[in-house]
This record gives sequence, structure tokens and C-alpha cells, in this order.
Amino acid sequence: MSGPAPLTSDVVAGLAVTRRRPAGPVDGAPTVVLVHGAMDRAASFGRTMRRMGDLDVVAYDRRGYAGSVRAGIAPDLGAHAEDLAAVIDWTGATSVVVVGHSLGGTVAAELAVRARGSMAAMAAFESPFPLLDDSFDEVGGGAVQIGEAQGAAEGAEHFYRLMVGDHTWSRLRQRDRDARRAEGPALMAELTALRDRGHALDPADIALPLLVGMGGLSSERMRSGSVLLAGRAPGAHLDEIVSAGHGAHLTHPDEFARYCRDAVALTTTSRLGAEGS
Repeated sequence: MSGPAPLTSDVVAGLAVTRRRPAGPVDGAPTVVLVHGAMDRAASFGRTMRRMGDLDVVAYDRRGYAGSVRAGIAPDLGAHAEDLAAVIDWTGATSVVVVGHSLGGTVAAELAVRARGSMAAMAAFESPFPLLDDSFDEVGGGAVQIGEAQGAAEGAEHFYRLMVGDHTWSRLRQRDRDARRAEGPALMAELTALRDRGHALDPADIALPLLVGMGGLSSERMRSGSVLLAGRAPGAHLDEIVSAGHGAHLTHPDEFARYCRDAVALTTTSRLGAEGS
């Protein structure tokens, strides 16, 4: 395991960005951009980033979350994809691997189907693609309906409790609860976009090498969704972190860092395959 690389912070198009980049050369390896899911933030990748000290690794708060709250609300997943493109352009890298956790993987796929040149491969860990199982109406686990009836803050609290459990919610400081509830408008916008059948992304259109991840302890729905994704996307490989659940980046940073490295390795495998064809 490599030691932590120097950490820097910046603001790109209103988005809070953190970067760990070794002081020395990275031997031509791609830059890794990490994209968080719903009701999450770049800081959740902190332990993973510290375990990738030999690589140039970037994470950012998506629009409407944490340090990027003031950037406003993205109206759809396409806008989130454009934010990702802005971060990639800011890195100055000629080759980028995007690793998305949960909804972050869906955002990465939105950009991948647009065939942006520097994006060489991607990874999606338990990312939702409701087209695969016609689960549009179930997206958000009731958070959208609660948000419509009681307000975005209530919808956000419901969603967060659903993801981490009531016990974890009860242990949060009041200011942290308030911050999560304040992210309700961003959550409602992206869940509503994900439920839109008319603009659903088909993973068959992802032309990049794709590493699909899942946790061995995750729910059957998340696991089956990952299996469906791996079977639908043409350049996909399936990877399992056996001892982890959905929050693998938090609970199993060593294994999640290995997963990120395996995604980087796809760029070499893809290049060698192209040269040999």
C-alpha cells in the first residue's frame, strides 16, 4: 500500500474538488476521478484516496451536495455529466478512469455515452439503471413521494435513513442532520430524473471498458442490478468485494482501492487488445 500523496483543494465551475497527486511521476497511469452517489460527498472517498498514493486521484462534491451546495441544483443527470466533464478537463489529464459509487456510476455512464475523448474506462459500483429491470417507480425507496408530500428535507431524511439506518442517523450531530436535509432539493432532482422513462440511459450504449462492482453483503436488488448491468454493457466485467455492503468505499477502503486499480488496469488490457487485433 502506498503512502498518502499530498492533498490539495480547488473550486471548479462552482464545485469543491480535492486531489491527491504524487510529488513525482505516475508512470503514465491515467488520472482517477471518483464520483459519489446520492446524499454522499467527496470526503467519503478519503480513506480510499489515501491508499492510492502512487496515482493521481481526484474527488469532488457533486452539484447540490456538501461543498458544492452553492453551485445550485443540476436539473438532470446530463447536467451532472457536464459537471464531471468540467472536472476531467480541469485535471489536464490525457487519460482518465472514472469510478462512480452508486448514482455516481450512473453519472459516469451519462458522460461515457457521449464519448468524451480523455475518458478511457469507467467503473460503477452498485449503480442504478432502472431500464434494466423496469424499476423506475421504485427509485428512491419512497423518498420522492415523501418529498412531494412533505417537502424535500423530509424526503432527504427518509432516503438517508434508508441508506445508513436509523441508528446511524440518530448518532449524527444536529448540524450534520441539518446539512443532509438541506441537500433534499438536489436529491429530489436527481431521483426524479432517474425515474424518467423517456430519458433512461441504456447501458448497451456504454462503449468504454466498464468494471461493475458489487458487495457480497449488499441487498439482493443491488446485487442483481449489478449482474444485469454487467450482462448488458458490451465491455463490462463483474467484480465483487465479498465482505462488503453498499458502502464499501467507507467500510473496506483497501478493497475499494483495489477495485479502483482494477478499473485502471482495464485501460492497459483494452490497449493491448486493440494493438493485437
